[in-house]
Amino acid sequence: MAKEINVLVVEPGKAPRPAKVKNTLETFSEIVGGPVEAGCYLPQRVMLICQENGKQRGLPPNRANPRAGDYIAGTFLLCGFEDDSFISLTPAQQMEFQEYFAKPGEFMLVGTETVCAAPGELARTACELWAHMKAGESVVMTKWGGQEGVASA
Repeated sequence: MAKEINVLVVEPGKAPRPAKVKNTLETFSEIVGGPVEAGCYLPQRVMLICQENGKQRGLPPNRANPRAGDYIAGTFLLCGFEDDSFISLTPAQQMEFQEYFAKPGEFMLVGTETVCAAPGELARTACELWAHMKAGESVVMTKWGGQEGVASA
């Protein structure tokens, strides 16, 4: 097992950044800010490692999850994997996933539900939620990501 590997670190609101890190779960835990969860297998034998139960811990939405209709909460990292070992990303993998995760997503929390959608879909999603509300019912909306004070069309 390599002592150091090349990974991509993806923090909320920031572009992915390459890093050379120690190949230990302790180092991964420091990067993501808590106990790790490795569970999203991406194409080309790439592993997404995030903080365990990040959503339940209240971490902010970071990026849309490419394997599910939800989002990844908090900082995560990407590395390669082979057999039972984490390995460096190849330069081609780094380039592909830097591009794939280049733009932070826009998310909104409506009541207790987090909705992740492309910026143009957020208005449509809000209108659909509005249509299902009863008279006198209210919700709180919280926005993560995107440009400050700019409405998306």
